[in-house]
Amino acid sequence: MKVMKGRIKIMQNMINKDFDNLPQRSIYYFLATYPSFYPVETEKANEYEQKSAYEFILGIYKNLYGNPMLLNIKPAPDDCLNDWQLQKEKAGLAPKIRGIIAKVDNFVKQLHQIITDGIPSDENALILGADNPAVTKQVIKQIENFGIRADKIEEKIIFIFPVPVRGLKLLAQISSDIPLVPEKNVHLYFSRGVFDPTAPWTREIYSNMFGNTGPFEKLFDFLEINDYKRVDIKDYNHGISLDYIKNYGPPDEPLKWAWAERTRGGIEVVYSEIRKNQPSITMRIPYFTEVLKNADKMSGQVKNFVTSVSKKCDGCRYCVQTDKTGSRPFIYVDVDEYKICPLFCGFQYTWKTIDDELAGNIIAMLEFIDSIFAKK
Repeated sequence: MKVMKGRIKIMQNMINKDFDNLPQRSIYYFLATYPSFYPVETEKANEYEQKSAYEFILGIYKNLYGNPMLLNIKPAPDDCLNDWQLQKEKAGLAPKIRGIIAKVDNFVKQLHQIITDGIPSDENALILGADNPAVTKQVIKQIENFGIRADKIEEKIIFIFPVPVRGLKLLAQISSDIPLVPEKNVHLYFSRGVFDPTAPWTREIYSNMFGNTGPFEKLFDFLEINDYKRVDIKDYNHGISLDYIKNYGPPDEPLKWAWAERTRGGIEVVYSEIRKNQPSITMRIPYFTEVLKNADKMSGQVKNFVTSVSKKCDGCRYCVQTDKTGSRPFIYVDVDEYKICPLFCGFQYTWKTIDDELAGNIIAMLEFIDSIFAKK
């Protein structure tokens, strides 16, 4: 199907900024990760019907951002964690933010179920049985806050939408057809108005978040040209994530957080809803010990990058904590005059901003990794 895309301005950019209140910070997650409109050509719904559905879902988040009480989300002062601040330093904050996000997400999930199960009766109406588990008194009361009317007639409920239902039905079907982990999150693409899952929607939203799009696009172009696999939403528990990966080990291993990477090269980009600076980009570095032991093959650029970014051994003894004798040597790797720690390197190779120099260094590092592991 031919893809046509069109940008619609979401709202003021609030990335890395303070909010008026905590509900706004939480709800902004949905707005920040809402992409441009990418319609598809299909007889099931025309472009106008698709765009109407796209704007309707977006309107839910915009209205909630302005009035969280539409879902009975109570006011609370804004707060967040700094980049490396531990959650225990502000106990209860992360559950509050994620609880609000979960409340909004669950509402959209129930809406997805209503649209999936509903039978069209005319251009703007769907009919469901009153015993449908998605049709609760609370949901009916909530959806009326977003322009949907619910009329009960005998044992059925007619939902009258402010937009044509053909676009909503198509969006719900496309979302249901995409396998996600865990499977219960069939509403995810519906929640972001994504009609074409192959469109570069995650690349777009993160490029916009980082603001300085030139370096970001340079890095993404390199990854795509060099056959790194794009993975949207590796696991819904990780939120709206974007990964580009190249396997140097068993391809069926679960794709985990980049800091725990063992066998893949590439990058991970995520949105951390509890942090002041929400987006971050992390390198996936496989077999880091072997990478360090091949330092003599590194270019000057790569070696300078590795020695400046990597953690130097500080005698923390984590690597020998099980040694009862006290004689086991530390596992650091010598790279020139530096003693580099090979453990969990992803914690160091994580950034909140990206410029041309960093993009070039990441590319050079990934090229080096590929040169030594391509035949693994």
